[in-house]
Amino acid sequence: MTPYYDHDGVTIYHGDCRDVLPLLAPVSIDAFVSDPPYPEIDRDYGRLTEPDWQALMLAVVNEARRTLVPHGSAVFVLQPNSERVGRMRPWLWEFMAWTARDWNQVQDAWWWNFATPPTVHCHRDRGLMRPSIKACVWLGDADCYRDQGAVLLPPADSTDLDKRVTRHELGYSPSGLSMRHGRALAAYRERGGVTPFNVMVMANSDAVDGSGSHGHGAGTPLELAQWWIRYVSPWGGVICDPFNGVGTMAIAAQQSGRRFIGIEQSEAYCAMAVRRLQQGMLPLGA
Repeated sequence: MTPYYDHDGVTIYHGDCRDVLPLLAPVSIDAFVSDPPYPEIDRDYGRLTEPDWQALMLAVVNEARRTLVPHGSAVFVLQPNSERVGRMRPWLWEFMAWTARDWNQVQDAWWWNFATPPTVHCHRDRGLMRPSIKACVWLGDADCYRDQGAVLLPPADSTDLDKRVTRHELGYSPSGLSMRHGRALAAYRERGGVTPFNVMVMANSDAVDGSGSHGHGAGTPLELAQWWIRYVSPWGGVICDPFNGVGTMAIAAQQSGRRFIGIEQSEAYCAMAVRRLQQGMLPLGA
């Protein structure tokens, strides 16, 4: 199959991922990182029922398992939605359950978009909370590749100034867990950062460089894409996104020194992705 775009380590195919993924060589992808479409949402690229969505993702997951290298993994960013106010759709939890049983969910991970605006759900007459969190469904073997050092958090000023590094007193939490503050501080200073949490706190509000400014109504923030790519793949590895959209994952992979394969069924989105890649993007590994 001839690529729509192939330059500087980035390859984009125009087509349905169910047709293109089987053409990829087995054991050739280091990580899948993708923000798929959600079911029962009207977009310009169509609407999927819940059964249609599950069938699509079953095909994608099976191809991911076939094409991943040993110790490779897949991350799918997914937001739950509701049938109506006060009644959630079950598709996300069903997906998490069957992939955990049939493959393996490495760890529960979440993205909190703290800049999400209020919706109809949290109108005062309805009284619900503001939907602002997405699941990052991380699938792979229990010993799959991850580079914790690539995603360490910067410490708070109070941590950096803490004088207890040579002490050994225990601190206790209400749950009964304990930690040696001195040992934890020494580890942070040795590594240059703090162990990341399983909740990524990032706003999706970039109106200049984000997917929304390029005509895509459900884009992933570049920062989140880069975070996962750095964490679950080695330098120079190959990232695949079977739902490429307007190319945020491609840009994140290229800027992170990884090669990239994207698949997108909308030719208009393919064209937008190429324009974004050509607008001042750095060459591979720069």
